[in-house]
Amino acid sequence: MPFSYQDISVTLPQGELALRSYGRDDAPVVLILGGISGGRNIYQAELQHAGRGWWQGLVEDAELQCYRLLAVDYFGGMGASHCDEVPATVEAHAELLAYALRELGVMRLHGLIGGSFGGCVALSLAQHEEFSDARLVVLGAAHRPTAQAVIIRSLQRDFVALGQAAGQDRRGVELARALAMLSYRGTQGLDTRFPDPAGAVAYVHERAAQLVDSNPQQAEQLFACFGPALDHFRVPPQAIRNPTLLVSFTDDYLAPPHLMNEFAALLPDCREHLEVATVHGHDGFILNTASFGPQLKQFLEEA
Repeated sequence: MPFSYQDISVTLPQGELALRSYGRDDAPVVLILGGISGGRNIYQAELQHAGRGWWQGLVEDAELQCYRLLAVDYFGGMGASHCDEVPATVEAHAELLAYALRELGVMRLHGLIGGSFGGCVALSLAQHEEFSDARLVVLGAAHRPTAQAVIIRSLQRDFVALGQAAGQDRRGVELARALAMLSYRGTQGLDTRFPDPAGAVAYVHERAAQLVDSNPQQAEQLFACFGPALDHFRVPPQAIRNPTLLVSFTDDYLAPPHLMNEFAALLPDCREHLEVATVHGHDGFILNTASFGPQLKQFLEEA
């Protein structure tokens, strides 16, 4: 059967939350949560759109087409969700998502997969009683931020504020996004891809401008709202009772090896901590799915 999708809008007190459901309605449900600029368009099965989903590799390399996949546009993110006020904490995002799942009649999850910001949301959701037995996959995220990650995000907000003070709001957001992109990519990957460093400089500025072009207000919210939420995120690892697959990536500025090793050691039921060698740094959770997809597939099948 074709792996088709259906867009869903759930009305919450705070606004309209946009989700997308892939696959059969009667299949076991796996919730997919991406980074702050990710959204519900994780996969395109149609040949004319092949490769268009932003997490296409995850679905294909982990062979997730046998499940019902749910993906979401975060409130305040870059997608179609609309809210009166952006949630101020990761926990608030998780609470609203849990509410939406109940409205959809999803009272149990077979799997809960989160990468980067989505990994933090997944950790918050895992503490809800109805999702405490879901098989939890956390990619490039941990129980707390590092000092370096908090500094980087603080500087991003400084760029936004300086741009506003100078009457150049857009430029401030572009610089914030360029700095964010630098933290997502590994040093070796950039060095290999751009033998002339000027090309790397042009690349991060071009990509930053593309994001801001798509929706300047939403782009600004990534730094004004999502950054502080990540800075204040904390979860006691001992509170995560789910069977957990933890995946970390070499040269990751935001979720570095020492933090991920600390997290793995404190988790009550960490089935495996898979350390992926990659030149892509933090973005390995998007770009290196072939390196962890088979293990993710097996982990979900063990239930």
